Amino acid sequence: MQQTYRYGDPHTAFPEAGVDGSRVIALFIFNTDVHMHAYPADGMDGGGAQTAAQLDEALIACRDRCLFFERTLSRTRADSDIARAHAAAPDPVEVEPETAELVELARGYCARSGGTFDITMGTVTSLWDFHAGVVPGSLALSRALPHVGMGHIHVGETDGGAPTLSIDDPKTVLDLGGIAKGYIADDLARIMGEHGVGRFVLNLGGNVLVRGGRPADPRHGHARAGAPWRVGIVNPRDPGHSRAIVDVVDGSVVTSGLHERCFTRGGVTYHHILDPATGMPAKTDVVSATIVARRSLDCDGYSTAVLMLGVERGLELIEATPDVEAVLIDGSDEVFWTSGIEDSLSLVPTWTR
Repeated sequence: MQQTYRYGDPHTAFPEAGVDGSRVIALFIFNTDVHMHAYPADGMDGGGAQTAAQLDEALIACRDRCLFFERTLSRTRADSDIARAHAAAPDPVEVEPETAELVELARGYCARSGGTFDITMGTVTSLWDFHAGVVPGSLALSRALPHVGMGHIHVGETDGGAPTLSIDDPKTVLDLGGIAKGYIADDLARIMGEHGVGRFVLNLGGNVLVRGGRPADPRHGHARAGAPWRVGIVNPRDPGHSRAIVDVVDGSVVTSGLHERCFTRGGVTYHHILDPATGMPAKTDVVSATIVARRSLDCDGYSTAVLMLGVERGLELIEATPDVEAVLIDGSDEVFWTSGIEDSLSLVPTWTR
């Protein structure tokens, strides 16, 4: 039986019993639906009050940590670190250590992607409206593009050693939305571990992170404790079904796809993966890029870049990156993958409907 989640106010969300023996908490935050499952360890009384209390404590700590990151990293909250840095530009503002760390980590992914991934694309993305089908004019794009570039973002510190963030171009828009969920998921995994929870599933609106393998399921004899979680990769041609399934015991799976936000105007289809060099949708033969890695941050940091690079260059980048794997789907519905994931991957045919 599938669980129906009640996504409520993140300030008041509280854990409840999951249909799969877990304790689960669901909340709407980061402008997405988040649900987190914590499972009892093998041999623990899954229905006992003491076990439930331990799992609930971990889930509530994760909920509160999500609230912290919402206050800190949001681009729309006036009191967030990001909004305050924009308001003070070009002067520096004191920020949380996590904000400074994430910006520095993002800088590395921007560099390794060859510029295809950039967290200062907000100046350009704000010109597009994928709900209303608005295509910006070439003049507006030409005026926005000079404000794109990680060189405008600076992390420093005060005389007392507190981290600071500054944006030297007031028209540059810093938006960490493309990488923040991966960073947050990894931090929530740390919190679960600190609370003694070794088996859990975190789903931050498509950023999936799992640990400990599946719990034993007495209803199905083949579902042994510690067996891999089976994570579906959505079929871009049929988003209600999977095109592939990847087995993961401990790791994260994140997909970037052209089908997620797009519209057609004048016979041309525009997707939301924009090229930092042109401000227009990236020209690529990849329609879906899934990254599988131990760290969810790696998944976020590479998924967009690999999609933009295309099948050949995208696979080359990930083959050269330790402990990171990729599954790519091209416009002809063909599936490609890196060498390290072959034994964990199952393909699902696309049926004509």
